[in-house]
Order: sequence, then structure tokens, then C-alpha cells
Amino acid sequence: MSVPRPIPALGGRPRSASAAGASPRGTSPRGTSRRGTSRRGASRRRAAAVIACAALLAGCSGTDGTDGTDGTDGTDGTSVDPTIGATASSSPSTAASQTASASATADDGIDPDSPVQPYEFEGIEFSVAALDLSEWAVRVVWEQADGGTYLAEVDGDVLTNAGIFTEDFRPGGLLVSDGEQLVGLNLNDGYGNFHLKPNGVFAILKDGTAEVVDSTEYDPAGVVQATQSGPALVLDGEIHPEFTPGSSNVAYRSGVGVSEDGGTVYLAISDDVVNFDTFARMFRDGLGTPNALYLDGQISGLWAEGAGRDLDLILQPYAGVISATRTG
Repeated sequence: MSVPRPIPALGGRPRSASAAGASPRGTSPRGTSRRGTSRRGASRRRAAAVIACAALLAGCSGTDGTDGTDGTDGTDGTSVDPTIGATASSSPSTAASQTASASATADDGIDPDSPVQPYEFEGIEFSVAALDLSEWAVRVVWEQADGGTYLAEVDGDVLTNAGIFTEDFRPGGLLVSDGEQLVGLNLNDGYGNFHLKPNGVFAILKDGTAEVVDSTEYDPAGVVQATQSGPALVLDGEIHPEFTPGSSNVAYRSGVGVSEDGGTVYLAISDDVVNFDTFARMFRDGLGTPNALYLDGQISGLWAEGAGRDLDLILQPYAGVISATRTG
């Protein structure tokens, strides 16, 4: 088990070349706008960002594809399990030790008041939102729209993709939205990241806390929001047994972790390619979360105003979306 730790400092700092410039994920230039107070105002700003980003995308070649996979080693790509349809993502990976640092500065154009801030672990760049559930309402949204849903189409002050989904934009496993189970728990065996057991469920409970649990131990009682994905990165302080330290299987990855007391949710995305082991240790050893879940790979996005990630709003349509709205 990991030792409980305070929320680590997240702040701006000079970015590495791979994170600051145009990357295979299409990360946008860093912005300087400030977070607004009204949801309607935020929606208007997102719409403006979509127009501006569409112009950028018109001159870009798509490198992420439209799958829902890591697609880095030729074994996953856009392949889908013919039995359950969950999009396959890349096999496990890994490497390294720890060092987490950050200092508040706006030198890189990131608003220091943005909920999403730069974070460095073992020399690898991440973007992280630390959401205290006494001040944030977190939902899992599935619009069930043909062709999926872009982050720009969902209300929220922080937005990211939920778990792995199928080619027809259906969640690969459990999805609960506002207390209603829209897709059932998927315990089937298969191939790809979703089926790299143990996989897991991220859930928001009626008592205002959050959890990440092994899918086989999921209890629906009291759950109001949930998304299933895989693999589980960390469970009860233990890193997934299939991850290999030093693995060369690297990709851009996103995930969600929960503090030991269940009171803080961490949404994270890598701005550099990273293997599974290092990504898992970033959550456990860097952010201090004893439980964390992989969400998806190359196609992932994480948006908040002022974070300089407006391109993520229209990067890719998803099935489920995790939305966080400030309440405090």
C-alpha cells in the first residue's frame, strides 16, 4: 500500500520540445485565456476554440486514427474483439523510478488558475487535473450519438475521454451516468488493453467519494457515475502484474486515479510517450493514488480553459466523456 500523501503541487514550467511543439497527438499551442465562471460562457469559448482549431486541423494529417487504441506496436491498431467489440489497445509496458516536481509560472502560456496543470515525473511531461470532490462535481456522460461525441459538445470545466470504446462508439464495458446504468459490466476475456486483466471501474458514489476497483469486485450499490476500462494501472498500491519496467512499448496515454480517502480524483494525460509501468508509477508514486485506471491511448484528450489544449476539444469523437464542473 502506498503512504497517503498531500495533493502534489501542479504548476507551469518550461516544456520539453516534444511537449511544447506539434506532436503526434496534435497538442495545441499553449493558450493564455482565463477560466470563466458561467457554463454558458464556457460553452461559447469552446465553440470559438472549435472554429479556430478546425482551421488548424485542415492543414494537418491525422496521426491518431479514429480507433480508441494505442496502436504503437502493430498488435493493436484499430482491431476490435469480435466477441464483445471493445477496441483493442496496446499491450503492457514499463520502466523507472520517481521524481515529481512543479513550480507555478505562466512562462509557457498556461494559466496558473487552470484546473489542468503541467506535471513532470521521471523526466516525462504530463498534464494533470487534481479535483477535490468537495469542490468539483464529476459525471460520466454518454450522449449515444451516431459517430460519437467530441469533448466540445459536453458541458464542463474539465473534460476528458472515458474508457475504451468500440468502433461504433459504444462503451467497451460498464457505463453509469447520473445513477442510470447504460452499459453493463464486461467481464469477458479477449485481447487488447481492455482485456488485460485485471481491468477496472472508476466510479463516483452517492456519498461524494470516488473509487477505482477491480472489475470483478465492482459493487453497483451507491454508484452514480462509472466507466470501465483496462488495464487497471494500480490496485491497492500494487502495479499491474503484467507491466514490464523499462518496456519499449510507449504511447501517449490517459488515466484516472483516486486518492486513498476517495476525496480527490486525478485526471492525467501524458504529453510525452510513456510505457505502462512508468504511467502507473506516476499515479502511485508521483500523485500518491493507490488506485488508478488506464482510460485510453493515442486518441485521448484532456481539456480545461487556460491549459493550452483547445485542440483536444475536437481531436476525436468518443463514446463516454468524463466531465467535471466546479461547485466550490
